[in-house]
Amino acid sequence: MSGPARFDAAGYELASINGASLTLSRLGEADARRLATFFGAMDPWAAYGYPAAALGDFLVASEPGAPRFALALDGLVVGAAMIRTAWLRGPYLQFLALVPEAQGRGIGTALLAWLERQARVAGERNLWVAASQINADAIRFYERHGFTPVAELDGLVDDERTEILFRKRLV
Repeated sequence: MSGPARFDAAGYELASINGASLTLSRLGEADARRLATFFGAMDPWAAYGYPAAALGDFLVASEPGAPRFALALDGLVVGAAMIRTAWLRGPYLQFLALVPEAQGRGIGTALLAWLERQARVAGERNLWVAASQINADAIRFYERHGFTPVAELDGLVDDERTEILFRKRLV
């Protein structure tokens, strides 16, 4: 084992999607606030009553070992991701959201492939992600990419809802 994956570069080239360059870079405050208005109107955040301002605050926060990234197609920021770099022997993708017009285009798939490559290079054992029980699309997406449900977390975010923790074993 070589230690936790770092994710500390200023930017990464992830893939080419239908001729468009998909990049990952540090999320700036203006983009974070703009994206938060989209995300606050989408489930699961809308169903939880999570306001856009609070999402914006989360996205602009600075925490050691928890970088926030902008996902951009040909320079246009279309999504955000946040990774906890050292969490139960592997990185935890704590947040991933794309504006509606960017969904279904392979961006999430490219991000997961990149995350897995980074984790494998670092000798990590696992990848982690959680999804709300009401987010059937996210659940199918993660399962399609090799993640397995390992725990149900009742009342984690809302007393009436359950979050599902997923793991992808890398070894």
